Amino acid sequence: MGDRDQNDPGRSRKTGRWRVATLLGLYRPALVASAVGLLFSLAGAAAVARWEDRVNKIEFENAAETQSIVMQNGMNEYISRLVALRTLFESSNEGVTRSEFETFSGRLFERYPGLLRVGWLPRISRKERAEYEAAATADGVSGYRIKALDGKGFVTAPQGEEYFPVFYSTQPKTSPVYGMDYMSVPDRKAVLERARDNDDIAAIRTELYARNEDSKLPNVLVIVPVYAKGTSRETIADRRRNITGFVVGIFDLPLLMQAIRVRTGASPAVSVNVYQPFDARTISLDGMLPDYASAAAAPQSIGDVARGRHWSGGLRIGDTDWQVRAVPTAGGALETSYDRAGAVLTVGMLLTLSLSTYLMLASRNSRRLSLANRRVLELAQTDVLTGLPNRAFFLARLDELNSQLKDGGWTFSILMLDLDRFKNVNDSLGHGAGDALLRLVAQRLKSAVRSTDVLARLGGDEFAIIQEGCDDQRAASTELAARIAKLVSEPFLLPGHRVEIGTSIGIAIAPDHGSDQEQLLKKADLALYRSKSAGRNCFTIYDEAMSAELEARNTLEGDLRDAIARCQLEVHYQPFMDAGTGARRGFEALVRWRHPVRGLIPPDQFIALAEETGLIVPLGEFVLRRACADAASWPSDLMVAVNLSPIQFKEADLFDVICAALHDSGLSPQRLEIEITESVLLERGAENHAFMERLKGIGIELALDDFGTGYSSLSYLTAFPFDKIKIDKSFIRSLTHQPRSSAIISSIVTLARGLDMAVTAEGVETSEEFERLKALGVNFAQGYLFGRPRPIAEIELDGPSSRSQRDAA
Repeated sequence: MGDRDQNDPGRSRKTGRWRVATLLGLYRPALVASAVGLLFSLAGAAAVARWEDRVNKIEFENAAETQSIVMQNGMNEYISRLVALRTLFESSNEGVTRSEFETFSGRLFERYPGLLRVGWLPRISRKERAEYEAAATADGVSGYRIKALDGKGFVTAPQGEEYFPVFYSTQPKTSPVYGMDYMSVPDRKAVLERARDNDDIAAIRTELYARNEDSKLPNVLVIVPVYAKGTSRETIADRRRNITGFVVGIFDLPLLMQAIRVRTGASPAVSVNVYQPFDARTISLDGMLPDYASAAAAPQSIGDVARGRHWSGGLRIGDTDWQVRAVPTAGGALETSYDRAGAVLTVGMLLTLSLSTYLMLASRNSRRLSLANRRVLELAQTDVLTGLPNRAFFLARLDELNSQLKDGGWTFSILMLDLDRFKNVNDSLGHGAGDALLRLVAQRLKSAVRSTDVLARLGGDEFAIIQEGCDDQRAASTELAARIAKLVSEPFLLPGHRVEIGTSIGIAIAPDHGSDQEQLLKKADLALYRSKSAGRNCFTIYDEAMSAELEARNTLEGDLRDAIARCQLEVHYQPFMDAGTGARRGFEALVRWRHPVRGLIPPDQFIALAEETGLIVPLGEFVLRRACADAASWPSDLMVAVNLSPIQFKEADLFDVICAALHDSGLSPQRLEIEITESVLLERGAENHAFMERLKGIGIELALDDFGTGYSSLSYLTAFPFDKIKIDKSFIRSLTHQPRSSAIISSIVTLARGLDMAVTAEGVETSEEFERLKALGVNFAQGYLFGRPRPIAEIELDGPSSRSQRDAA
């Protein structure tokens, strides 16, 4: 009994161990499953947490970048409105009035909040100051005067060489901003000079000197330089000389950014801060506060933003970069919360099912992210106005086709299209009509091409097509070009207008005309240039002769530059006679080029080239100076006539050049006759009229050359101070066998007499023509009958000048 009691504790311990082992064996699968399930749950939750963080980062960065692109596009649209104002000033022949400026700018920014005001700063010289102040007062700006910054206020500007004051503005006419000379404000002077010298849009962060009650800092000042129409901008000196003023816009940056975000439906999940540009004056970045913050609850200073997840970028305004920082909005969709990881951990033993569901959701999220990225890429390669692919897409596709062609792919053609007379629509009906026309053109072009062809808008009124996969690529491209030319030439119906345009097309075929992008585009452009030269609304396929012509043209241009520099040009003189007395009254100066290899080259082979390249300016000055110098040694009753090109009329110093030629030669202004073609009168009418009055004021005579071949508007004869009309030789050639020519000449003579003008007939070659012209009342005659153009050394100035010279001719 006692022994049994002593053995009971040992038996109990063994029983306990056995029970524990049994329980472990019984629940081992469950425990292992639990352990494995818990392990997989923890591992899966950790992995999912890391994945969530990575995906959230990608989604956030893409959303932030997309919003930055949208903000940049919105800002670019605002600035493009200011550029449209510059186009208004640079395209105007008569100048822009205050009411035109206010109307145009008001319509441009009618639905664009954030713009505080727009202004026009003309370039005003010391001599023009009083005139501009009086003009502004007459326009209703009471007490207008040019003002300069003095401390924190403005006082009447002291006398200076030139000013750039606020002359037009969208502010009320009682605003003190009128007359403020930006050149007197140091930071604004610097940005004006930067915009002028770089021919670029410039911007600064600025304070307002005349604030609206509801305006808030910070503000952005955007400067757009405006140059004289048709003048050169190649060098800094050209830009400084030809600047006519600036279009300025002042934006309320917070209001502008908020308007862009509201209009584009910006995601509230991303908070965006815009900071002022970093420059040498920036002392500390950590404490810098934003100029604009989309969410007041988000981190404000750059230092606070940098401590958490953020995205950095830039906002380009003109030539200056504002800094952009974006952070996920607190509590927003892009703030990492690890909900999925918690769900995976909670599910535990259902890890496989939970993970499968999660991966399904994740795949859907990844697909959405991929689609969003693809949409951003499509926007970057799409023309916003027409919806067509843009230049970037076109060039990328062209590179692909060239690569495929090297591996035995299909041949293809490039068709470069340029709309004819599109500029007339823009100028006459406005940019809105021009944009609508471009959309209609894009629709017609899409209807003409196949789905496999690439149709892109390269910019402006330029389109391009890649056509591939045709058995006969040459025939297919010409057939497509003909179809397009016919489609585009049909009338377009715009609201209230019926518009007719055309298109010029240049075609290059790969690999016949090249195997790389640069060659094909260059040759298609050459063919396009040939189409435009051939009369427009047609198409041309490139051939090697075009490259040869381009090379010959470039060679001729280089030779002409050398000829001007080396004085290889000569001035020949052709006499013009008094039809009544037969006496010689003077000579017309005609330029000739004595080429060292090709000999004497007539002007019809190089004058057009000189006008296209701008070489006509030094060439014309040479002829003017030589003619004045030669004529100074002639008898005092002989005049010299010199032609001026329309290109020369665009030079601001032309009057000084003429005066210098007269002064240096000693020739009396009364003995100089300037011949002007009607094309000069079509542009800058007011400026050209004033210039001609200055010439008349010093005694120079003015002749309207080639009358009857241009527009021949009678208004020119009454509006401009001409002394003489020169009838074109085309009427003289048909004088003896076409009665209508006699009637036309008789009408011109009658008209000239009524306007107290003389008449010269050009191209007189026979005595019969001369006698008929005398009977019709022509005052002067010029042509081979009286002598061919000759060098000064071959002219007999002291011999008989009437019948003997005609007999010799």
